[in-house]
Amino acid sequence: MEKEKFDLENFPTSSSARKMLSYVSDGFYDKSYVGKWIYQVMGLEYDKALEMVENLPAQFFPETATWGLMYHEIKWGLPVRENLSYEERRKRIYQKRDYRAPMTPYRMEKSLEDATGFEVHIADIHDPGEYGFFHQHPNMFKAYFIGEGSLDAKMVFGILDRLKQSHTTYKVQDRTNISIEHPVCTIRLRNVHLYTFATSYDRYKVANKVKLHCKINAPQGTVSNFYVETRRNVNRYNGEKRYNGTTKYNAMIRREEVG
Repeated sequence: MEKEKFDLENFPTSSSARKMLSYVSDGFYDKSYVGKWIYQVMGLEYDKALEMVENLPAQFFPETATWGLMYHEIKWGLPVRENLSYEERRKRIYQKRDYRAPMTPYRMEKSLEDATGFEVHIADIHDPGEYGFFHQHPNMFKAYFIGEGSLDAKMVFGILDRLKQSHTTYKVQDRTNISIEHPVCTIRLRNVHLYTFATSYDRYKVANKVKLHCKINAPQGTVSNFYVETRRNVNRYNGEKRYNGTTKYNAMIRREEVG
């Protein structure tokens, strides 16, 4: 069997060992196999201790903590869940920590963002937000969740019930923003489907509604004659539809000039 090659000149590999070796006289340890291994073993221990010390400030905050998450869980009275991922453990800490703090719309947004991973906007009577929230009552607010993927409604309702003030009520809206960029084109959205996944958490009613918001940005004087045409239930009488009450014949064709 070929003997393993050992590069004595580039040994030890530990940065702490090389630093310690630089403090001794040249001509002995720097040429000794056994001597360099002694420094290597000691240096590896110092490397590990140095790594922990340098990483210690990150453990002070749950947003950056890794091995220190257990101390945050103990601090907030949570079970130590080392079987969960760091992100899942952080979410549990956020929920417990933010629940005790004075609640403002901003803190509510941050708490919901940490728990769901969605972008969250809270709109109320003081700030209707960019989506134009219309309050039916001064004590009502609305939580907008923007992002892709499935939103855990049961978890969201549970968090909002804990965070909100007792005299307030709320609505929840899950939004998906899609941007289409093209110099001059015809955009057609056909067969838009919305799916609702039923859960055992039936305390709240779930209403589905599709709203399409179109915004066109174009240099003045270069393009014109923009229009938006909306079609609904435009049936072709080819024998596929039957007049038996199963189809709603409320056809609409609406054309709006934009510019």
